Amino acid sequence: MKHLGPPRRPGQRRATYTASALLLPLTLTALSACSDDDGSATPPPVASPAATASGARCVTDGPVPDDGADAAPAVAGATTVDDDEVAAPRGTSFKASTMDESAALVTGTGKLSTHDSKVTKSGATSSVDASGGHGLNAALLARDGGRLVLSGGKFHTKGKGATAVFASGQGSRAELSANEIQAKGASAHGVMATYGGELALRYVQIDTAGAQAAPVAVGPGGGRVTVSGGTMTSAGCGSPGVQTAGQVSLTQTLFDLANSEAFTVEPGGALSLTDVRASAAAGGVVLRGDGETSFTMKDGSIQAADGDVFSVQESVADVKLSGGAEVRTKDGALLRVRDRGVVTFAAHNEKLTGDVIVSDGSAALDLTGSTKLDGRVSGASLSLGAGTTWSVAGDSTVAGLDLGSGADVASAIVGNGHAVTYDAGASPGLHGKSYRLTGGGTLKPAS
Repeated sequence: MKHLGPPRRPGQRRATYTASALLLPLTLTALSACSDDDGSATPPPVASPAATASGARCVTDGPVPDDGADAAPAVAGATTVDDDEVAAPRGTSFKASTMDESAALVTGTGKLSTHDSKVTKSGATSSVDASGGHGLNAALLARDGGRLVLSGGKFHTKGKGATAVFASGQGSRAELSANEIQAKGASAHGVMATYGGELALRYVQIDTAGAQAAPVAVGPGGGRVTVSGGTMTSAGCGSPGVQTAGQVSLTQTLFDLANSEAFTVEPGGALSLTDVRASAAAGGVVLRGDGETSFTMKDGSIQAADGDVFSVQESVADVKLSGGAEVRTKDGALLRVRDRGVVTFAAHNEKLTGDVIVSDGSAALDLTGSTKLDGRVSGASLSLGAGTTWSVAGDSTVAGLDLGSGADVASAIVGNGHAVTYDAGASPGLHGKSYRLTGGGTLKPAS
C-alpha cells in the first residue's frame, strides 16, 4: 500500500475534450456479446429483443438488499487517502489487480484530485452484494465522506464487481470531467452511488460490457447523480443506461444499449431527463418494485427496437413528458401496467403512438396542450384537455373518461371506426350517454 507524496508542478496541459459527437442522434447497435459472472464473453441470446423485454432473456436484476450502512465490509486500496488533501501529479497511474482491492481508496476527510490519470483495475470481487452496496472491488472508491475530483484520464476495469468509480456514504462524492471509462465484467458498473453518496459527471464517456452492468447506477440507501453531456453504452445483458434507487438528473447525454431497456427506476428512485437521446434494444423505461418511482422527460428521445416504451410493475409511478419528447418502440406498447402497478402519466404538447394496456393495476393519463395519442386504450383512465386528440387505433375500454373545459367528444376523439366503452360512474361528464365518433365508431357506457 502506498501513500501519495506532495504534488509536482504540471508539465503539460490536459488535452481539450470535444463533444461535437453529442449532437448526433444515436443508432441502434446490433446485439453483442454478454458477459457471464466470471467476465468471460458468451454469444448473445438468439431470442428477439421482444422476448428479452418480456423477461425471457437478459432481465435486469434488482438492486442488492439494503443491509444497512453499518454492514459495510472492510476495504483496501493500493493507494489510500484518509485524512488529507492530495493532488496527484498529472498522468499518475493507479493500479490494482488483487481481489477486493481498489486502485485508490479515499475515506473520512480525505480528498484526492487527479489530472489525466490512468486507472487500471483487474480481479473479481468476493461478494457481488458488497460490491453493489458498498463499492468493494471498485477501481476508485470514495467512502465514509471521502472525495474524488477526477479530471480527464482513462479508467479501465476488468472483473466481476469491478465498478470504475464508486461513492458510498453521506458526504462521499466523486466529480468527473472529460473522462473515458471502460468496465468489463459482470456487475461492473461505470459509476455508482449508494447510501447517500454523490456523483457529478461532465462530458464523460462510459462503456460497459458485462451482464448487469449499467453505465450509471444508484443502489441501496439511495444517492444523487448529475450528468451533463457525455455518451454511455452497454453491451451486456440486463444493463440499462441508468438503474437507480436514488436521484439521477441527466442533461444532453447520449445512450446506446444493445441488450437492455434504456432506463430502470427502482423504489425510491427519481430519474429526470432533459434533451437526452437513448436507443435501446429491449424497451424504454421500466418503473418497478414495491415503492414510489418517478420519471420526468423534457425534449430528447427514447427509441426502442422492441418492448414497451413504459413498463410499470408493482410500483406507484409518476411519469411526466413535455417539450416535444419523442418516445417510440417498433414492437410493443406505449404504456403497460402489471403486477398491481399504479401510474399517473402526464403529457403536455406530445405526440404519442402506441397502446395503453393495464393488465393488473391502474393508470391515469392526463393529456394537455396539443398532445395527440394514437393508440388503443385498455383499462386506463383518460383525461383530455382542450386541444388534445385521441385517435383510436382499436376497440378500447377506458376506466374513466374526462373532457376538460373546452374539449368535447367530437373534437377530442377520432374513432376510426372503432368502439370505445367507458365506465359511466367514473365519467360523470358523459352523463351515461352514447356518442357517434368523428371518423366512425361509437363511444358508449359499459353495460
